[in-house]
Amino acid sequence: MKELFNPFPILKTERLVLRKLVDSDQKATFEIRSNKEVNKFIDRPVPKRISDIEDFIKMIDQLINANKGVYWAIEYNNILIGSIGLRHFNEDFTYAEVGYELHTDFQGKGFMSEALKEVLNYGFNKLLLNEIEAYTHKKNKNSISLLKKHNFNIRSEKKDVDFENNIILGLIKTDYNHIC
Repeated sequence: MKELFNPFPILKTERLVLRKLVDSDQKATFEIRSNKEVNKFIDRPVPKRISDIEDFIKMIDQLINANKGVYWAIEYNNILIGSIGLRHFNEDFTYAEVGYELHTDFQGKGFMSEALKEVLNYGFNKLLLNEIEAYTHKKNKNSISLLKKHNFNIRSEKKDVDFENNIILGLIKTDYNHIC
């Protein structure tokens, strides 16, 4: 099987470096993933100790090595401030889901918009995806606003069977090309 993410794709924007998550990121990742405000709209187990993050990084590496996803640490001025990734690819790699999180100290400053723009470009122009979707809590106004800013549309005909409070927003490549 061809390794899609080897070498790991490092993405750069005006202010950010999107790079591989590494063991030295454990403390910063723990701070983000255990933050109550970051987790307000996310239904997932909250890490209780650093060893939970060690296991998380191993799981991310396995995901990347199996071509099942790509997960970037978002770095600003050599500080890990969040993450963004693509996963749940379909069999012919034309579809993926995007997910992201950002430390509360860096929210509202355009960082996630900058990272999302770069990941969308990578997904549509390097991976040649036709569609990218995002699953977000229906009360997460900031996430919905971010996605709509990037031309995502609510997919009212689709439901997240695992999380009834989520809505699904999607962006197809032809709509993306109109904003580039």
